[in-house]
Amino acid sequence: MNNLVPLFVIIPCLFVFYASNAISTLVTDFDTKRDAGEATSVVYNNDWETVYDAVKYVLRHSENISISVTYVTFCIDSAIEEKAIYYHGRGVGVGIFLKPLADNRTQVDYVDYGFDPYPKGIVKAIIEELPYLLEHGQKAYREYTHKLKVQWDKEVEEESKSKHGSAFD
Repeated sequence: MNNLVPLFVIIPCLFVFYASNAISTLVTDFDTKRDAGEATSVVYNNDWETVYDAVKYVLRHSENISISVTYVTFCIDSAIEEKAIYYHGRGVGVGIFLKPLADNRTQVDYVDYGFDPYPKGIVKAIIEELPYLLEHGQKAYREYTHKLKVQWDKEVEEESKSKHGSAFD
């Protein structure tokens, strides 16, 4: 039993080292892409703290499939002191960088990472949904994102029926 004690110490330490090293590498990759001009930039007419909280809210509450499915499997690292949010998992991710501008405006640089199409879908969904949340508030946003999900489900169902026919034909 005494031989197992070092394993209980070593294994968690290795995990923490690996996780912190992976996040550090990911942040460097995001910074490199952003410095190379590979970011999608959007300016919002709100202070950066409001936008920061709204992005986190969208990541948690959106019913968009690109965001909702990956919310369960991706990690979200909030770095408020850096004005950044890192949304990552399985070698792909999105870096969200906020830059305060004059007159309570905020520039947000979205940087997607990886070869998977998910990061681009996540960025697109956030850019589409975030203005609604900022303008209408959380309750109205939850209704809005649900309506979008219902509409998307109907479109998928209709497309499936047109390709495969109804099961009752």
